Amino acid sequence: MRRRESLQKLGLVVSLTSMSGCAAILGDRGNRKDDGDNSRSGDLESRGIKPKKGENGHLVVVVTVKNTGKETESADLKVTVKTDGTVHEETPTITVPAGKTKEVSVPFDMTYDRYENATNRPISINLK
Repeated sequence: MRRRESLQKLGLVVSLTSMSGCAAILGDRGNRKDDGDNSRSGDLESRGIKPKKGENGHLVVVVTVKNTGKETESADLKVTVKTDGTVHEETPTITVPAGKTKEVSVPFDMTYDRYENATNRPISINLK
């Protein structure tokens, strides 16, 4: 009987201790300056990414950005295209009026055909 009570108390202590660690981890979230979401910066949020062929035959990445705030916001929009291990980056500064959505065309110095024919071609963005 005493053994059962001791095990129950030990189980309760272990459970509470492990949960307090989780609470500390979750509670620390508010102290972080970067929330890890690269598709947002302040009130700017990316809503879509679309590669297309530009007029000169080069790759253009069109990023749709919405400003959900009440003031005009600006941010650097880092667009990264990887084609078969080669990294291409462009970082224009964008400005979006309050409550508006804007399509930003980011041209790259590579042909669209090279992008299209690559076996691995991820596109990522980072609003900062």
